[in-house]
Amino acid sequence: MFGTSGIRGPVGETVTASLALSVGRALGVDADRVVIGRDPRESGKPLLDALAAGLCESGVDVVDLGLAATPTVARAVGWEDADAGVVVTASHNPPTDNGLKLWQPSGQAFDGELRERIERRIREEETALADWDGGGTRTAESATTRHRDAIVDAVSMSDSLSVAVDVGNGAGSVTADALDAHTTATPTGCAPSPPTASS
Repeated sequence: MFGTSGIRGPVGETVTASLALSVGRALGVDADRVVIGRDPRESGKPLLDALAAGLCESGVDVVDLGLAATPTVARAVGWEDADAGVVVTASHNPPTDNGLKLWQPSGQAFDGELRERIERRIREEETALADWDGGGTRTAESATTRHRDAIVDAVSMSDSLSVAVDVGNGAGSVTADALDAHTTATPTGCAPSPPTASS
């Protein structure tokens, strides 16, 4: 199920809402809070909703970052004192693909042991569903700004630079915004664009 960078594959074949629901339920067996986010792919929203549903019905407090870069979701796990993070993304794969990548509180991706635990729970349909008044979802859209500010604080640039940034159809534009913040009082940012067939 898991490859070298999480779960990835064609939407509707390998990656489905049913799979996202199962991943949420598997994480919900022993998690109290989970951070989630997604990239701009068309299939991202229904997959994120299914993931959140599996988590919520397991009584998990879900922190939804919405559209967010993969490293932002990874960092936010620690910021939100969460037990795990999941980003719905297929990175550079074609727009017909999507996937799920899981993160530890340390900001590291799930290792082999943790991936195997999730796979086993899905395979054996192990769940810990909560009562009707179990988990809920709240949004935390400030995570991208916090990530940008952390980069700005960590980097010192004494010389004026001209930089071109290709965000690669990604989410968040954190790098571009961090560079912009070093040169202007009010960062202009740049909006992410949906993936194309060439991405």
